[in-house]
Order: sequence, then structure tokens, then C-alpha cells
Amino acid sequence: KVFLDQDCLLDGQNWLLGFVQGLAASMVFVPLLTWNEEDGGSLGDMSRIGVGGYDRVDHVLLELILAMALREEPDTAVQAVLPVLLGPAAEGGGFKPFPFHKLSRLSGKPSTATNAQAAAILRQLGVSEERVMEV
Repeated sequence: KVFLDQDCLLDGQNWLLGFVQGLAASMVFVPLLTWNEEDGGSLGDMSRIGVGGYDRVDHVLLELILAMALREEPDTAVQAVLPVLLGPAAEGGGFKPFPFHKLSRLSGKPSTATNAQAAAILRQLGVSEERVMEV
């Protein structure tokens, strides 16, 4: 069975709870990571974290942290995390090449806000405190 957030998360319901439940029940997590023109997309948005002290909960980063932590926990469904990197949309369909040269714009500093939310969720899921502290 496939959990596709845009199909499985219902309007008006708690999307975070729905996502976490879907992720926790998934064997393989395949996030689509995008970097569009004008520095948009999931990774383009993430590149703003840490600039001038800016921090916020980044939902894509949160999803990645949760998936990686669950993959390391024994007795969880998550067995693999396989990200797909997509560049800007191309005219006529498809995607342009992913701009790997932009990856250096991602901050090396952790997002305190994202890590705090990830730790709280992992604790609720019963993940070991040792794993939570690695976040």
C-alpha cells in the first residue's frame, strides 16, 4: 500500500498526525526534494534556515529526521529512506537537472525549532531516549 500525503491527508484534519501515522506505517519513505528557480522548492526553502539566525520548523526537514530516526529503531516499519532530487519544472513536463551546486547553501547549523518538534514526536512514538538525543 502507498501513502501519498497529497492523497491521504484530508483537509481540515491534523496533517502532522496524519503524516506521522503514515510514515510510521511505511516500509519505504521516498521524499521528493525539490530546488526550483528563484530558490524555491523544499530544499530552496530549507536553505534559508540559519541565515542571520533565522529558524523555524521546516516540515520537510522534520519528515526526514523522523524517517531516519524510525529507520534506526528496532521493530518499526521503516526500512529505507530513498530521497528523490528534482530540479525545476521543465516546459512541456518533466524536470530540469537538479542544481547540485546549490547544496552548499544549506546551513550546517541544526534547526533548533525542527529538532525540538522531532524530539517531541519521537518521544510520543516511544522511540528510545538515546535515539531522541541524537536528533
